[in-house]
Amino acid sequence: MEHCTAEEILGLFADAPLGVRPLGKKKLSLLPVFQLRGRTLPHEAGKTLTRTQSVLGDALTFTERGGRPWVYKNYVWGTDAGAEVVPAVSRVDGRPVYAADFSADFLGEPVSLHEYRQLTPGVWIARDIGGGSGPTSTPTGGVIALS
Repeated sequence: MEHCTAEEILGLFADAPLGVRPLGKKKLSLLPVFQLRGRTLPHEAGKTLTRTQSVLGDALTFTERGGRPWVYKNYVWGTDAGAEVVPAVSRVDGRPVYAADFSADFLGEPVSLHEYRQLTPGVWIARDIGGGSGPTSTPTGGVIALS
């Protein structure tokens, strides 16, 4: 997806079905698209930003914690506090997603909210849409591929 446009990548997420919830350790690839308050950054800026972020971590681990579906970010220094994975409605398009709110990583601040959909068997596409609650037409964040 390195050569896809931002619109094509965002379209993949929009068109993907809910599918099954990810399980196990999944390789994380940040895709070269980033939005700031709903505005898509130029392709080269998005590519540079996602390459810079990619050095911090390379995977997400989907497991259970206390009998509930859970996901941890795998950083170079270890795992984070993680987040519960729940069926939800996308804040961006109102369609079904699996969502994880990583507020615990940011002292309770809603900075990072992931929304996951299965693109194909064994591959998921996700948006990190920033914090907040309720629908938004101006998300901040990037797009992630998991395999």
